[in-house]
Amino acid sequence: MSFFADTNIALGYTIIHDKWHENAKKLIDEKSDTIFWSNLVEKEYNVKLDNIFDNIDIFLKSTEKILRNNQKNFLNYYDFEEHILKRTKRCRLDINKKQKILEHFWSKYSLIEVIAQILYLNFRNYNKNFKKLYYMRDKKLNNILILHNCGLNNYLKYLDYAEKLYEWGVHKPDCKIVIDAHDCGLIHPNLIFVSTDKRMIDLILEHNTEFLNIFEFKSCN
Repeated sequence: MSFFADTNIALGYTIIHDKWHENAKKLIDEKSDTIFWSNLVEKEYNVKLDNIFDNIDIFLKSTEKILRNNQKNFLNYYDFEEHILKRTKRCRLDINKKQKILEHFWSKYSLIEVIAQILYLNFRNYNKNFKKLYYMRDKKLNNILILHNCGLNNYLKYLDYAEKLYEWGVHKPDCKIVIDAHDCGLIHPNLIFVSTDKRMIDLILEHNTEFLNIFEFKSCN
């Protein structure tokens, strides 16, 4: 069996604080020699990853500033998390990632209860080294996934198929990505399309997909 990864699978693998990280990591690490992505998926991945990096950077800098100016000690993690989340509401990073980052930091330094100055110094060090971990995972991902080099406008060869998917409620660029998987399936039989977008998978499975060279649509969540 071969697999074709949707963009959210690639993002979940790289971003260790993504809610789908463990699922994506398990899939990619176990099937590392048979997972494809297309030019379109790769492009969307890079654009979204840059945007997430920017929002994470803003959140980390905001948190560091909050801790630098903080005068109170925290009794436990929940006291710390509540304090940070209240003061970073304007940061566009989703709350799930914020919580996972804070949990990761607290666990990394084996904190129980700490004085404000020590917490600030620890977080400043954490922030300084944070991006290295993501860059390493991004590099690893790019070394694992196999490029199905079909170009960015591959869907134009199968416009009727793409329009049918769109009519089903599969929006751009998702319908284009499914078409890329179809094209990949012409070369690699029994291809499994995998995504964390259960809603999209359910929409597709409500219809007859025999015209697509995709053996199975699998929701990875």
